[in-house]
Amino acid sequence: MISEKQLSKSFHSFWQQHFPLLTPMFVRRYNLERKERLMTRDGRRVSPVEIGENIERFDLVAELAFECAQENYGKRFGEQPSVPNAVERAMRTIGTLRGVSNLLSPSQEEIDEAKLLLNVYDIFLDSIEPDERIRFRPRIKGSGILDEMEADFCTSNTLYEVKTVHRNLESTDLRQVICYLVAALASRQYAWTDYCIFNPRLAVVYRGQVEEFLTYISGRTPHECVVDVLDALMEREQPLETRF
Repeated sequence: MISEKQLSKSFHSFWQQHFPLLTPMFVRRYNLERKERLMTRDGRRVSPVEIGENIERFDLVAELAFECAQENYGKRFGEQPSVPNAVERAMRTIGTLRGVSNLLSPSQEEIDEAKLLLNVYDIFLDSIEPDERIRFRPRIKGSGILDEMEADFCTSNTLYEVKTVHRNLESTDLRQVICYLVAALASRQYAWTDYCIFNPRLAVVYRGQVEEFLTYISGRTPHECVVDVLDALMEREQPLETRF
């Protein structure tokens, strides 16, 4: 089994075959045409969060901000936020990704920068007006060699993916979103019609419609796209290096 991150970063012939229009030129245009500056409700532009001089564990800062945003969101429903719980979850996640069991606690500089990112999260979450409570870390069934996945958060209609990076989107970022969308359509777990990529570091968002996105980059209807991708993922077992 492989994760969506592994599939997104490798198996280039698979992506070329099933999503031939997801080219470097498309990604450049996507960044130019889809990027929107995050705005407050009163129309002010939200400033990016610069990386602090002493910050080296960008991944821990990003994960801590995400976990604190989830805790803060619970306040809207009368829940008491817990910073220690957020810190514990963030450290556990990054420790697992790094294969380290004794990760050092966040420094004060890392905590301060996470708070700046948290401010951007709060503004973004305020801009979402869902018909139901936002669901954090929704699980998505895998298929074939693709393992079960965990997205960032969603509403009934929209998938939200967070990329806390100091750069434009890359093809691997869009591939990861495609994995979530295709798997969700295939399993019928979610009825997402829209998607949004949110970057709290740059205070920007990218929005789009699922059907339009998949149709364009695959050259087929979403249904045909999903069927073809599932067939590829369900191929008979063989070494992953030669599968696609």
